[in-house]
Amino acid sequence: MGSDRGIGILCQENKPVFSDVAERLRNAGFQVRFFHPQSTLSPEHIADFSLIVNKKTRPSALPALRYARRTGTALWNNLQAVVLFSSRLVGLRALSEMGFRTPEVSFEKPDDEYVAKGYFIWDDEPELNGEGDFYQELIPTEPIDYKYYAVNDGSRIHVAGRRVTSKLYSEKQFLGQIQIKPALATSLRRLVDRFDLRGVGVDLVKGEDDQYWAVDVNLAAGYRDTGLEPALTESIISGLPGR
Repeated sequence: MGSDRGIGILCQENKPVFSDVAERLRNAGFQVRFFHPQSTLSPEHIADFSLIVNKKTRPSALPALRYARRTGTALWNNLQAVVLFSSRLVGLRALSEMGFRTPEVSFEKPDDEYVAKGYFIWDDEPELNGEGDFYQELIPTEPIDYKYYAVNDGSRIHVAGRRVTSKLYSEKQFLGQIQIKPALATSLRRLVDRFDLRGVGVDLVKGEDDQYWAVDVNLAAGYRDTGLEPALTESIISGLPGR
């Protein structure tokens, strides 16, 4: 594989959005190879690529991503942001600083209902009233998440969103597209600019007073049912060296 045309994607190959993106990239003349998110990439693997799409990152992949950065292989989302946002607490603080409303956090179980979370994004899934490293205030709301996504294609930041059932209560199911709230889109674009991101997702819930609360930030977003495949394709191409 020629390193001047090679793109490696840390993502399961059967994921619907990124399989479509890979096909678009191949049609544009690029060579694309998928790696399982828990793969330990060797220096030989990294030498084959001019860009690695670190769509989903596990601890086992971090040494390879550090090696890629040291040796000049571009990363789609920058390594500093990947490391920072692997911490859920850092992610919540960043969301707050960018203008999002965020729930209270404590390290002891609250008297009222709460969401238990692990410190890192690769820990167990958040659990309603369960055991965790920290505890996030449960915002009284319908069991629905509002997912906002941003993709930076190098010239503009595309924003899209959707409604899904909350995984705290049942299996996640797509409910429909949403009308983007300008204030939330502004905060999301500010997050992209501040941390030099290429792609990011933010999970929000809507409280009883129709205020939106950001509860998670995700650099491993799936972008499903958003129509952002063309923007993702352009974002990856624009991240290639010399573009």
